[in-house]
Amino acid sequence: MKALIIDDEAHVRETIRLLVDWGQYDITEVLEASSGEEGIRLMTAEKPQLVFTDIMMPGLTGLDVLSRIAESGIPTKAIVISGYDDFTYVRSALQFGSFDYLLKPIDEEELEEAVGRAVSAWRSEENERAQRLQSETKANLYKPMLADKSFVQLLLDPEQYPLHAETLEREFGIGRDQKQVLAAVVSLQPLDARLQAKFESAMDLLLFAVTNICSEFMSKSNLGLAFRHWHRHAAVLLFFDRFHQAGAILEEINAGLYAALRGHFHLGYGTVQPFPSGIQRTFHEAETALQLRNLREQDIFLHPYHVRRQALGTLQAPLAAREDELTLAVRMNDLAGIRHVLEQWELQIRKLPYIHTRQLEMWWQEFTLLHSRLLLENEVDEDGEEQLGAADDLSFCLPLDEHGKPDLAIWTKRMESILTGIAQFLLRGDRNSVIRSIEKYVRLHYREQILLDDLSERFHLSSSHISRSFKTEFGENLSDYVTRLRINKAKLLLADPELKINTIAEAVGYQDEKYFSRAFKKSEGISPNLFRKRNTCPAAD
Repeated sequence: MKALIIDDEAHVRETIRLLVDWGQYDITEVLEASSGEEGIRLMTAEKPQLVFTDIMMPGLTGLDVLSRIAESGIPTKAIVISGYDDFTYVRSALQFGSFDYLLKPIDEEELEEAVGRAVSAWRSEENERAQRLQSETKANLYKPMLADKSFVQLLLDPEQYPLHAETLEREFGIGRDQKQVLAAVVSLQPLDARLQAKFESAMDLLLFAVTNICSEFMSKSNLGLAFRHWHRHAAVLLFFDRFHQAGAILEEINAGLYAALRGHFHLGYGTVQPFPSGIQRTFHEAETALQLRNLREQDIFLHPYHVRRQALGTLQAPLAAREDELTLAVRMNDLAGIRHVLEQWELQIRKLPYIHTRQLEMWWQEFTLLHSRLLLENEVDEDGEEQLGAADDLSFCLPLDEHGKPDLAIWTKRMESILTGIAQFLLRGDRNSVIRSIEKYVRLHYREQILLDDLSERFHLSSSHISRSFKTEFGENLSDYVTRLRINKAKLLLADPELKINTIAEAVGYQDEKYFSRAFKKSEGISPNLFRKRNTCPAAD
């Protein structure tokens, strides 16, 4: 703690300094000022917890000092030490926040008692301030999470509004008299190259920053609020007033996002709907506006639903039109033919003036159906499907380059790789039935400890023969094969953000989470957590 003695008489300052046992009160620094002006400067710079001041001094008086203390809000206890016992001075000192009023000449016992009471009062108030700050901090941390939970639940089921009405009114000022709402969505997909590089392993942090910036604008304009939709990995804004200004406010928000994060974001917004029954509809309209934005228009970032819905139409350049050519090329193991057909389809798409996410989703659905038919028509059994499934990733992700622009070559290369894998699988034909049985047993029991001796006893083959034949047939050692099965399964489970890492480790046969993380990193080059962040795609309606 610090103390400040303000008095124009040096002997008074020296008397106070000598009479008080400063160490008893943990006061480690005692400052002195010979005038009110100097005292105020020191008080502002040092912020002492205890101030002693005279009343009558040349220039600024002690009452002026007390007034400045009250105005500054500095948590200080002031003790007036004066030669005047006039009640007018006493009353004025108390009105300005003086803690005590002592008369000169200074009585040592009275001074010690006054200091003890002042320090005790200051510490008590400091504890209250700390508790209040802690409560406010918790509230500030809790409120965004409360908004995330309450409003996401409303988006999922508006009929739950009666369960949240009291909380919405108390915490967010949204009363039961609120009649209308308009939703907007800030997409984190796609991002430009700079944002991708900066937040590649910290997308949650980016979502937090985006939501906070949106909240500041919404609060400043007193139009509504913003919250995080974790499942969509997007920031959602709800307007409850002045809906005609939504477009202009969203333009300001995007400019603010660029100023803070040095990157542009795409924002979609719906139409005004009744609250709460229409909150789900206006939210889906905002998402649809984003899904229907023209991916070829890279300089347009605001997407109103009433404009984008006009883009809905029939599927253009369908991949199904080339299904027969691709099927024949796969069956003939014509790898060059597979590549040629896909390149021709890509060329056709490049000529289209308008491409949106819904169109891409339909094209990818066509491809997954083609994939299923190829396996079915060529009588690929469950064993074959599992082997191919370990290499074939059929999840939907936008084919975007590092600048966030659509690049169909990303897809055609991915499709070519998957179809080539099927063609080569069909070419290999039947395998050694015993080794295939062993491989099937391994795939069914990969979570367990698999020993060569156990396999030898079960399948009546020597351990060396199993080891040698397995590597010849499948191109890798048995132990490496088991590890790959476990890691591939773990990669699928990591797509579920609700599953904990230790749960996934146990599910794929690792009892030790640290050992699982080391095995995963050795196989994939990155930790399970980083893999999850890099490979989680936003859900699409």
